[in-house]
Amino acid sequence: MSKRPGSKLPGGGAGKRKALSIKEKLDIIKRFEGHERTCDISRATGLKESTLRTIRDNAGKVKETSRTDGGPSAAKAIRTRPKEMEEMERLLSLWMEGKRSGTAFLTAKGKALSIYADLKRKEPNPGDVAPFRASCGWFSGFKHRYNFQSLQLLGEAASAQLKAAKELPALIQKLIKEEGYTLDQIFNFDETGLYYRRMPRSTYIAKADKHGPGPKAAKDRVTVMVGANASGDLKLKPVVVYRSANPQALRGIVQASLGVHYRYSKKGWMTGQICIDIFAEFFPVLEDYCKKKNLAFKILIIIDNAPSHPLTIAELNPNVKFIFLPPETTSLIQPLGQGAIALFKAYYLRRTFKMLLAATGGENAETVLEFWKRFNIKVAIDIIVEAWNDVTKECLHRVWKKMLPDLIHDFKGFEPSEQLKKIKASCVDLAKQVGFEGVKKEDVDELLESPPDHPSAQDMQQLAADGPVEAEDEEDDDGQKAAPRQLDTPQLSDVLGVIEKQLQWLEDNDYNAERSRIVARGIRTNLEPYRHLQYERRRLAKQQKLYVYFNPTTSGGPTSHMPLDHPSSTASK
Repeated sequence: MSKRPGSKLPGGGAGKRKALSIKEKLDIIKRFEGHERTCDISRATGLKESTLRTIRDNAGKVKETSRTDGGPSAAKAIRTRPKEMEEMERLLSLWMEGKRSGTAFLTAKGKALSIYADLKRKEPNPGDVAPFRASCGWFSGFKHRYNFQSLQLLGEAASAQLKAAKELPALIQKLIKEEGYTLDQIFNFDETGLYYRRMPRSTYIAKADKHGPGPKAAKDRVTVMVGANASGDLKLKPVVVYRSANPQALRGIVQASLGVHYRYSKKGWMTGQICIDIFAEFFPVLEDYCKKKNLAFKILIIIDNAPSHPLTIAELNPNVKFIFLPPETTSLIQPLGQGAIALFKAYYLRRTFKMLLAATGGENAETVLEFWKRFNIKVAIDIIVEAWNDVTKECLHRVWKKMLPDLIHDFKGFEPSEQLKKIKASCVDLAKQVGFEGVKKEDVDELLESPPDHPSAQDMQQLAADGPVEAEDEEDDDGQKAAPRQLDTPQLSDVLGVIEKQLQWLEDNDYNAERSRIVARGIRTNLEPYRHLQYERRRLAKQQKLYVYFNPTTSGGPTSHMPLDHPSSTASK
């Protein structure tokens, strides 16, 4: 590890040297491999937990160093740096691993500064935290420390990206003015990876999953595409790409009723063909929206230039114009990437914790592990739908400020970053209520870091080389769709009757009449679709009886069939 000349601890004091040889690091790694807790190792060694986690996360590099450098350098001393710097680099390395492709200096610098500023704000005395400028020298040292040798320091390319990010908004605004687009007609679509079953790694769920048999929940990912217009008035139904065409959890369910566009690919990635199919489905929705708003059907879509977004989508509809963002500028100006995606994922995590808390509270409730065992892709999709609904119109409007600075003015005091802080704090509080006492804000930050949004060139080659997906716990062994689920009418009536009886009990026994009234009214309103279904089935059953009544059979003779609409008209009289 390279030294940092002149580095100081917060408060201006010179950094103290803490000698950690490769052998000492290997001993710590063995403790982790023996499933010792971080806090126990910390007490035994006197090292901070953050330092121990850094050693654990870099176990592969430490072992490689021990094999290739067993001489005097194996006992090389390490200068202890500010803890904010170490934590920032740890989080940045996780983000870099998620990118899984070469990342330019400009992109890494922006992410590093953002992480460091967030860590600095949470300190009791932010002014005492050492400044950080994300220089070229720091980036070079970071690559060495975390073995990111594939990252290239593209100074000229970085300047070009920054120039493009500054110039493109003006060009787009000029186009909007010339073509007469309104904010209702301008859309952005973006994807994010989501480890939909991952819990903070300090929890016993994450530890049990890591060491248990079978597929790892922490690696079970989906790709989610979301889209909305610049006014925030229209949110498109999310697209969820999963690794299975017919997962066990969705058997018997009509996938069109899920609240998302469900698609699958071998690894759960967005693909070019899925992208083409999805936009072909989006266009009629956009056309209907324009009609309702009395607008001409002409749409401007801004999207990044990922390999999964083929240029051919621009040829699907003459009324829809696509603008593909230049490489490495999406993190700088992509609208949904300026807070909407982050909020969506934070809402997802908060709703997951709320569901977990509700399922494990009270007598005869599930244990946390029992709940987690039944947490499947169907539950995740339901939460995805609700989390996307949680993203407000104000947020979807505000995030266009960098892209359309001259057109976005009315913020109403809404700032996505401030809202994100509140949601993260709520997640930490809910985690503690569930029983995860060790969860901290840093754990939530790490949890919300995106897995890669798009496959790299290596991933694409692997996808082409892979054979059929092997059946897993959630796969249909025969690969065939199951028959649609059926709601038995008598049982449906019984369930509705039981619910109504319990609601009446609440109204009769709650001393707070307003509370019981609000709850009962809300539940009855939400049950209305099932009551309508019950009514329709009873009506059809009655018509069928009338049909039989008006179509007597003669002994030994054929039945005299009447038109199907005759009993209906008779019944209505």
